[in-house]
Amino acid sequence: MSLTAEFDRSRVQVGRARGRYFRENFAQGGIDLAQIIPELITNADAAIAASGRQRGKIQLSFSAPDPEFLSLWQARMQQLRVPALRSWRFEVTCSDDGVGVNADSVTRRLGALGELPEHDGSQRGLFGRGLRDVWLAQGAGRIEGVKDGRRVQSWFFPAAGDDPYAFVHIVDEPAPDEEPGACVTVPLASERLPADGRLRTLVSQLVQLRPVLQDSTRDVSLALPSGQLEVIRLPLPEPDPQRPVLFDEEVKVHGKVTAHVTIRRSAEPLPPGSSRATRLGGLVVRSGRAAHESTYASYEGHPAARHLYGEVRCDALEQLQRQALERPRPQLVVRVDRSGLNDHHPVVRALYETIDRVLRPLIAAEEKRAGAHLIRPGQALKARDQVGLKALNDALKGAFDTPGKAAFEPGEQPADRPPAQTSEPEPEETSESAAGQSSEPECVEPGDLPETEPPQSPRPEPPALRFRQSFIRLHPGERRGVSLLIDPERISPGTPINVALDTGLWINLASETVPDPNRSGWSRIDANLRARVTCDPGSRLTVLAEASGETAELVVLIVRHRASGWVREIARKDEDSETEATFDAESGTVTVYEGRREFKALERAARRAGLSKQRAREYLPYRMLEVEVAANAVYSWAAHEILARRIQEERPYDPAEYAAAVQREAQALRYRAHEKLMRAFLDEEVFDGRISTQAANPRHQQTSLLE
Repeated sequence: MSLTAEFDRSRVQVGRARGRYFRENFAQGGIDLAQIIPELITNADAAIAASGRQRGKIQLSFSAPDPEFLSLWQARMQQLRVPALRSWRFEVTCSDDGVGVNADSVTRRLGALGELPEHDGSQRGLFGRGLRDVWLAQGAGRIEGVKDGRRVQSWFFPAAGDDPYAFVHIVDEPAPDEEPGACVTVPLASERLPADGRLRTLVSQLVQLRPVLQDSTRDVSLALPSGQLEVIRLPLPEPDPQRPVLFDEEVKVHGKVTAHVTIRRSAEPLPPGSSRATRLGGLVVRSGRAAHESTYASYEGHPAARHLYGEVRCDALEQLQRQALERPRPQLVVRVDRSGLNDHHPVVRALYETIDRVLRPLIAAEEKRAGAHLIRPGQALKARDQVGLKALNDALKGAFDTPGKAAFEPGEQPADRPPAQTSEPEPEETSESAAGQSSEPECVEPGDLPETEPPQSPRPEPPALRFRQSFIRLHPGERRGVSLLIDPERISPGTPINVALDTGLWINLASETVPDPNRSGWSRIDANLRARVTCDPGSRLTVLAEASGETAELVVLIVRHRASGWVREIARKDEDSETEATFDAESGTVTVYEGRREFKALERAARRAGLSKQRAREYLPYRMLEVEVAANAVYSWAAHEILARRIQEERPYDPAEYAAAVQREAQALRYRAHEKLMRAFLDEEVFDGRISTQAANPRHQQTSLLE
């Protein structure tokens, strides 16, 4: 049967449901990409293992659907009158060179809900998660493949009556010369895909995909919507060169259940990530081929845990899950939506207690290490720090947020020549005569000027839809007002506004349609944005607004602390380090390493000047160096953040060009803010000219550079 042949409704089959389906409750999965992608890739991994081949290839693709196929699908679904998804803008496809499928295997494996997957007692993947549920959650799906010399293409869609679903083999024909394999397609009901950078991060860092990505016999590639094809590898953290492994032992969990716990330490603090499902930190709980979740147990969000990562292997979890699935009233180990472990299960609770017991001394050692060699400044210096930090946060606010209430318009193009210096008018001249004078400098002859002005490139058109602030910080449970600005010339008043939120955010728009423009010429919609109390500190969530094809993005960072501003503290450590200072954006702390040679040299100079060891940091050269290195660390971080938003988290093609762009952005921020920053951090005497020098001590005089 071909795609263009007359459609025979008698070929439509109705899916069956077994009791195992209700015990597994597969219908809770397959809503978002974090559930869809693991299902596709783990199924492909299992198919390669079933083929008996040593190596295998898996390709995940995000693309727009074929218009011809979409038209055919719409016609067939209209003919069947089923509540299927009729139109979609994007779809995700996963292909593999495994054992493949034909019509018989599709009917046998996918024709019934709750069917026991075929395995030899060591199943790979997430305990046979239902591919049908992913299709049913989206409202459509199809699978193509070749096996035993026959090709098949099957469509899956919701049934019209009370049956759970229906499917039909659109193509079922001989293919004697084709290699076995399968290709699964999931239409996405969402209107917009994440940016390429986020898709790349999602696929490469998903916890459930760690076993596949770490397997050297699996070649996993990703085709992005932009057309790029990339090989996906797990971005492993750089281990601490001094203490790479902190714990590596077998521990007792519950009864005869044991687990092997391996905890490593990274050289740099691990980024919190947008969710626990994609973070690099944490202990990955594994059983068999499955990876369930990344956890710190009761130490979630603890600052001392940001260097720790590792693995907890407990194969008993797989056995307990299989035993539960065979019982009429099971108590599952894995959550119903497969997002992690069921923390109500007694073995899971015992596993968390075991992880806490192992982490407790390591967290205490990390806290002691973080607090070691800390230098406590005096009260005067601490008070001056607060004034300087306020000025620094004001500078960052001006860099991150767009000030003012007028419409957002870019500035003019820069001139190719420095501004001309006009001669000073005489005092008796009126303003009219002064305005009529030539503004050319006296030293420049008219013939030296260019006859025509250089051509200027057109100004970029301002976005038609944007949030007033592109980045905000919220505490769990906090609510804040945000504003959405719309250009009424490109998005007419009355156009509906669609908003998509990451899990954990809630928003209430004052109007669901574009209002009339105000005095500034822009339409404005006020909204209340709230972060739920269940949000993990450190999560980076997004709010997407769409109207008439235009989109706007608001990034929300969930923070733990209650202080205001990006930078909250300057910590001083009496340690030598190759890095002058580091800035931890999650805690808002700038750490200055004052054990470096330049700091020690200035400290000795302060002692020779008569200052005590406690007051050595008040020595002006010492204080200026301290402010410089702390500010440079923050400038560098801010430059990375600004560029990341400007390029929408896309990976730069030329690393050298990106590094140069970061340096230029940091220098531009320093140019705009550093003078005010120095005035805030330093005493007024420095700028009033009340700093004097003393005569040199003869013992330290140097008569020649050669001496």
